[in-house]
Amino acid sequence: MARSDSGARRRVLSWALSILFSAALIAIDLWTKTLAEAHLKGRGIVPILGNFAVLIFTRNRGAFLSLGEGLGPAVRIALLIVLPAFAFAALGVYLVAKGIGGRREGRVGPGAAEMAALALIIAGGLGNLFDRILYGEVRDFLNFGIGRLRTGIMNLADLYILAAVVVIISASLLRPRPSARPEA
Repeated sequence: MARSDSGARRRVLSWALSILFSAALIAIDLWTKTLAEAHLKGRGIVPILGNFAVLIFTRNRGAFLSLGEGLGPAVRIALLIVLPAFAFAALGVYLVAKGIGGRREGRVGPGAAEMAALALIIAGGLGNLFDRILYGEVRDFLNFGIGRLRTGIMNLADLYILAAVVVIISASLLRPRPSARPEA
């Protein structure tokens, strides 16, 4: 019994830390967007770290790389606000219903890397969703590259999602592979 209680406490603590981590990241994302708008709007390109990283404020009415920017308002709201909000709600219901993070049907829940990646994805998605709900567009201000090879203009929420992909790929590559030999 004590082992089960300890595991349950660990799962609750893990989820609580993930939620706090996501909330802090969302707050930082929204704060940096506000700072960028206040200090970069109308200033053009502001180089930092030479030309590798530059700051330039812009508003994006579309999705990644301005995809969907030319869509009508109703379609854009459906695809960029309603659909993501529904997806986040469905993900939340699924995680609670399946007891992710705990033991069910002999499975062990996600490890630290998976929980961190989930927190990063949630923070990135909600950070940009809040911008779309509050402003009708996403505030972007970061651009990276060397010479003509550059990223699109992005924000911290976008970097969170990129970091989540790196965490997921790294965790997958570092995970021990099951032995190919059957045990005697």
